[in-house]
Amino acid sequence: MKRVRSALVRPTLVLLAAAALACAESDPADVGEIDDPPPAVTDSEVARRARALEGLGYASGMELATDRPAGVPKYVEARCVPGLNLYSSGHAAEAYLIDMEGQRLHRWAMPIGSVWPELEHTNGYFRKVRLLDGGVLLAVFEGAGIIALDRDSNLLWQYDRPAHHDIREDADGTLYALDRRARVVPELHPTRPLLDDRIVRLTRDGEVLGAVSVLDALLASPYADELRAILADRIERGLAREEAVKAEHAEEIARNPELAEQIDAIGDIFHSNSLRRLSEDEASRLEGLEAGWYLISMRSLDALVAVEIEGDGGGVARWFARGDWKRQHELLPLANGRLLLFDNVGLGPGRSRVIEIDPATLAIEWEYRGSEAAALDSSVGGSCHRLPNGNTIVVESTRGAAYEITPEAEIVWEFRSPHRTGEQNEKVAFLTDVHRIAPSDVDDWLPERAR
Repeated sequence: MKRVRSALVRPTLVLLAAAALACAESDPADVGEIDDPPPAVTDSEVARRARALEGLGYASGMELATDRPAGVPKYVEARCVPGLNLYSSGHAAEAYLIDMEGQRLHRWAMPIGSVWPELEHTNGYFRKVRLLDGGVLLAVFEGAGIIALDRDSNLLWQYDRPAHHDIREDADGTLYALDRRARVVPELHPTRPLLDDRIVRLTRDGEVLGAVSVLDALLASPYADELRAILADRIERGLAREEAVKAEHAEEIARNPELAEQIDAIGDIFHSNSLRRLSEDEASRLEGLEAGWYLISMRSLDALVAVEIEGDGGGVARWFARGDWKRQHELLPLANGRLLLFDNVGLGPGRSRVIEIDPATLAIEWEYRGSEAAALDSSVGGSCHRLPNGNTIVVESTRGAAYEITPEAEIVWEFRSPHRTGEQNEKVAFLTDVHRIAPSDVDDWLPERAR
């Protein structure tokens, strides 16, 4: 299958554009060997829309860089969890391992064009990275695929479907990730392709074990009618926004009619952005959730979902929740029986927070908003991770910053990205995530002298 990637990158991640999309003569119904191709993606306009949707990515940077010093301006060693820090950012297809003081210990790199030559001139960077034993790095190219690199950045394998946002290793060594396919779903819209996210399972060597449609899992669940109502409302409002954009850009569209089909405010129906399979231990603490279910955060619907993959390989949604959060990211189980979540705009524009949710009542039991002088703010992206001592790593993606905070909301470690992007390096690079890595996890491949 010939690969194609949209030139449309949405700083707000709302599917509205009057910019040109890079399209190619390829068949979007070719979805590999996993399952049957989606129906009705054959018409040329539908095909172009499908290709553009599947290739959607993020801007490399969204906020202007400031004169604040980069690196690690704050480190209270006695109050931090010791370790190393793994991160990637929007400036390049690179990942770094740094110590607590910001010193670089290791680097992985693989330009997107070295994997998929037809994408050589696109803005490809690692949207998510995970470190496996032996220094193997898993990296997700948003809307393009997944790669595995050895510690010397040699390509071990690649997954050639439009993966996005997340990949993890399960306890048995298998991998699971998110990918997507654009398909026409007549009961939702008779002609327009919609993005269906999928849970894809892989071996450690990248062989596909199976894939489950998240849309099908929801439509097969007790939440199907609720989902249809939510999507019907969202599609109706999206179509109205499209007409408003067409009216605003009527002259440009008259000169180039193809621009009209590049305006899409309905296609990205889920925008799933995190995936986590519950272990027995985790599920035992979470009321109403069971081991083996996959927790998914859906940004477009402001929804949290748990999907069970059944014995026949099909999926069904077992839990569906919406609450006092909006455009959220990074849904994770906690040892205290709650769920951790980065709430991007639940407090309103320009105001983010990290929250703990009771899965049974959906009540917010704890939150971190930043300070009065420096409110937490990442309208796009954002991440959070609970550390063994109760501290939390909080990532402000758009500001290129990350913090380790105590339960009392004191910042004890701060990282400011040194990477810049933009035509004149005027923007701070989008910081995708920061993971604290135990030193023992790198003993088998990172020389002691590097630490």
